Amino acid sequence: MLLLMSNQDHDRSVIFLHGWCGHPEEVSHIREAFPGPVLSPGWMPSPGSLDLEKWDPDRAAALMRSFADSILDQVARTIVDAGFAGGTLVGHSMGGVMACMLARRPDIDARQVILIDASVPLSEERRDGYIEKMGGWITKAASQQRMLTQVGWIAECPEWVPDFFSPLNEGVYREFLERRFLFNPVPEAAATIGGAVQWPVNEALDALECPIQAIAGDPPRMSVEAMKKACPRAEIATCPDGGHYPHIFKANDVKNHLREWLEKPVS
Repeated sequence: MLLLMSNQDHDRSVIFLHGWCGHPEEVSHIREAFPGPVLSPGWMPSPGSLDLEKWDPDRAAALMRSFADSILDQVARTIVDAGFAGGTLVGHSMGGVMACMLARRPDIDARQVILIDASVPLSEERRDGYIEKMGGWITKAASQQRMLTQVGWIAECPEWVPDFFSPLNEGVYREFLERRFLFNPVPEAAATIGGAVQWPVNEALDALECPIQAIAGDPPRMSVEAMKKACPRAEIATCPDGGHYPHIFKANDVKNHLREWLEKPVS
């Protein structure tokens, strides 16, 4: 179906980009803060979309980068085809990294970028660590059954999943998110992470000319101090006890920030 928007609606349109292991429906928690049309594309790769028969450990970084680039290109096509070029990009976690990369593209013509506890900026240490670790997971999957690799992934998840959440009780939705982490297909998950960390997001952030706002979680994945240093002109807010998912667990606080920023005129 062709979506027709008036000029006013187009100026208020929003593209919400969920994070890794996220879902387009996450936008429902903050949808009422957006004044116009909203596009929330799903971009997680399908199980089996990474061809393990073509996997070469010696080319791990390049192959993961190519896999992640194909996801980014598909999201860009979706935005353009839906008529949302020129809208505001709102990205959570890896979706925030994606927003920074997309905002540099002339065909996207971003009006504004809003980051929700995004993995921005990205340190070289974290980037290199993810490339090595994710490449190792794919090599395991290529040399043994996917199921056996998935078991190992599930066994390791409890060591790092709690870092994404607030110490407060977050109920059944937290359990739902944790299950997503556990059962996301390992090769495709690892290729997405190992490829996306290679995107030049720090350079993209520095080159952006549109307004930039950011919300840090608590505990944050996005360092407020690092963000201030990387982008001094960005407006940054912190969402206490929001964990890595403030748009879900502290939705009212996030909506208040979004309304304030989206109501500001963009020169």
